[in-house]
Amino acid sequence: MAENDLVLLRPRHVAKVWGTALGQVIDLWRAAMAALMELGSGEQSLPSGQFNRFSVSSADGRMPLLTARNLVGEAFGQRLDGRVVVFTAKGSSPGSVTVECSIDESFQPIQGDIYTGQVVNEDGTVVATVRLDAGS
Repeated sequence: MAENDLVLLRPRHVAKVWGTALGQVIDLWRAAMAALMELGSGEQSLPSGQFNRFSVSSADGRMPLLTARNLVGEAFGQRLDGRVVVFTAKGSSPGSVTVECSIDESFQPIQGDIYTGQVVNEDGTVVATVRLDAGS
């Protein structure tokens, strides 16, 4: 670079370069913090009351219509559509049905995380709180 080339640099060009650099440093810091949070979370055991298997009252001997809602990832806070949760009857006893739920990962692209949410029945009553592992 010749001595006269420095005169061609205008303050707006310098500001643009420094602004871009600062933005990249902020993005790098955010990515590093997200990676550290994910690293620290690990595979934790499920606390009591939050399982992917639960019992509900049966409706005429059959499994009631169940819907998942408010599914939020623990590490990244991303919301998950409740339609990706699949409910399967695993057993029954008089007046109740044991239900197992899982995530159908072929439904939509899912970011790997542990999602926590509620399961509601046909009346909109919360019947269980679930914690489902997806994308890992």
